[in-house]
Amino acid sequence: MALFMMIWTCIAQGGHAVPLRFRKYTTGFLVCIALAFCVMQPAKADVPIALARAETPLNGPWAFRMGNDPRWANPQFDDRDWERVDLTPAAGAHDGDVGIPGYVPGWTSLGHSGRWGHAWYRLHVRWSVPAGSVPVLAGPTLVDGAYEIYWNGRRIGGIGDFAAAPPRVYAARPKLFQLGETKSAGEGVLAIHVYLPKELVGDPEAGGIHVAPILAEPTAGDARLLAQWWLTFWGYVVDLVEPLVLLILALFALSLRRFSSGDRFLPLAAATVTAIALSRINQPLFYWTEVESLQTLIVVRYAVFNPLAVVLWIIACYRLGGCSDRRIDALACLFGILAGIAALPGVNAQLLVSIARVALLVLFCGSAFYVARNSRQRYLALPTMLVMAVALFPSELSAIGVPGIWFPFGVGVSRTQFALALAIPLLALFLHFRTSALSSEARHSGQPTR
Repeated sequence: MALFMMIWTCIAQGGHAVPLRFRKYTTGFLVCIALAFCVMQPAKADVPIALARAETPLNGPWAFRMGNDPRWANPQFDDRDWERVDLTPAAGAHDGDVGIPGYVPGWTSLGHSGRWGHAWYRLHVRWSVPAGSVPVLAGPTLVDGAYEIYWNGRRIGGIGDFAAAPPRVYAARPKLFQLGETKSAGEGVLAIHVYLPKELVGDPEAGGIHVAPILAEPTAGDARLLAQWWLTFWGYVVDLVEPLVLLILALFALSLRRFSSGDRFLPLAAATVTAIALSRINQPLFYWTEVESLQTLIVVRYAVFNPLAVVLWIIACYRLGGCSDRRIDALACLFGILAGIAALPGVNAQLLVSIARVALLVLFCGSAFYVARNSRQRYLALPTMLVMAVALFPSELSAIGVPGIWFPFGVGVSRTQFALALAIPLLALFLHFRTSALSSEARHSGQPTR
């Protein structure tokens, strides 16, 4: 909020060279996005959660086997010769994205490097809950790929479509499963069938169950489900708010054309932030719902909108530096298309993706040279370009060792989220001063703005 107040002060005291109606227009926009960013602040009030009675994480050790055979769901199946996998997490362990507790590495780090496809986990359980109650199962909150759960040979649910070939994968979300038991004590066999798609096998810790399911008394199970959903909500709420603010910023950039109709940077900047918004909003759609499968997410985000945003920003920056070379535009489009095609499911050519993106990064550096040499607003333009580049080239920054995520509130906040939070007000401020300068020049020269 302090940054927004500073920007508002700069605009409000922008001098008589800026028309009053323009200052009011821009100030109104900044008030809107400042209010939107207030939503991104973590809630101050504690969420009242009573974990009530008993719950036990099913850490195992589990019987584990790669492959797929429907007989492995049968409680009488002999799994004594299977591998044993312990899902007991290290103290304080959590995943590297949202901060989900209880994380353990997957099968890739347990002697199955490069293996993808089907696998099964089996666990023999003896349980008891208070009289008059029956157990429920809080499903695993982090599984690489699709999964389905069997209790004593009966399928009780899962996440993903195993009827498709290959199985359709959706993000693991908090879920509570009814075991169908009628007694307060007993024993059974829990079998979990998982599928890891080839697109995820590159992660050195990929594969299978990362957070153990929890067997609980119903009251504790309901409370656990609520706590898991709150963590999942806060983990991705920024990826809902930031795209909405980016779309407001795009409308703001387009609306400024009434003051500077000939500025070719404005529509390209608007298109860039729109592409970023349409890419980022896929995060909550994927992790909160089943609107998108993993394959759809890869196509929409990594094959379409991510490379499109980079290409549009490169072309916009060359226009900002006074360069309108169509050969550079064509090169940016070519490398953007190559990066998109290489990222498609079934292609997944990571080497080609890296080469194309490095080429785009080189083109972006060239645009920074033109802006530094030719732009009158270079002292604000260059920092804005740099912060936008942090958001647009995350994999390249990670490759040179720049940390990609922090956990300031116990919930993961990514480098891209921080970069966009800074880029939005910076770009709004830059658009304001650039448009006001062009408008003022046009009034003094008597020529149309351009």
